[in-house]
Amino acid sequence: MRYALVHGRRSGRGGAATVGEAATGALRAAGHDVVQVTAGTLEQARAACAALVADGVDVLVVAGGDGLVGLGADVCAGTATALGILPAGTGNDNARSLGLPRDPSRCVEVLLTGRTRTVDTLLLPERGRRVLGSVCGALEARINARANGMPRRLGAASYTLSALVEIALLRRQPPLHYRLTVDGRTRELDALVVVAASMPFFGGGLPVAPAADPADGELDLVLVRPVTPAQALGVLRALRAGRHTGHPAVEVTRAHEVRIEGPADVVAHGDGEPLGPLPLTVRVDAASLRVLVPG
Repeated sequence: MRYALVHGRRSGRGGAATVGEAATGALRAAGHDVVQVTAGTLEQARAACAALVADGVDVLVVAGGDGLVGLGADVCAGTATALGILPAGTGNDNARSLGLPRDPSRCVEVLLTGRTRTVDTLLLPERGRRVLGSVCGALEARINARANGMPRRLGAASYTLSALVEIALLRRQPPLHYRLTVDGRTRELDALVVVAASMPFFGGGLPVAPAADPADGELDLVLVRPVTPAQALGVLRALRAGRHTGHPAVEVTRAHEVRIEGPADVVAHGDGEPLGPLPLTVRVDAASLRVLVPG
């Protein structure tokens, strides 16, 4: 088997490089051909991954956080190259959603003995790219942006701290107004949260779409209507336990495509990385990616 392994320098407080080195050694010890690439930025990683997939590697392994995993999924989707994941980031939500071990060293065993699962990706036609787990377009996108700027030593706690700050600011901010076109049907509404998810988890382990199935050909559109800051804290507590879908302010809809039009100052995020300002279309690209999961 031909493996290519790409890792960054910063993911998981610098741990991605260590994880990548250990995995490379294990794969080579098992008799596999491995090309190892270190990328300093996501742009460098994208160029390296695209070249490796074009060269026909059997498995592209990414060691890093959700942003690098989403990038790997984008490059591998629609090709014969399978995606392998070594979670070494802050949130590792895509790895968690796919049932991968949280310990990267145990994920090396998945690379050697796991099975290939075919899953959906989320196509963003205006951006000419895909993401794997979820796209955020409201308060949760602001939380994500704030969390990305926090010290990496905080780990997944940065999402919770950012959420508390953004919730505290709600009193000073007008409601976020949206025009959503869901499978051709348009509606306008105020919303606190707008998430299009193919995977259950986001935000460092929060089960935002607990019933989401990454292989069912649909996305879960999760909406939270405006609530008071005190009520928002209650929704956050319920979200941490995966019980928020029964809250009267929460709505979950299955769809194949959603177009999100909203405030120009909201920067949408996908797999934890900024995508750019709204509007944005999210479309399910069914059965477009092969990924290695536990056997």
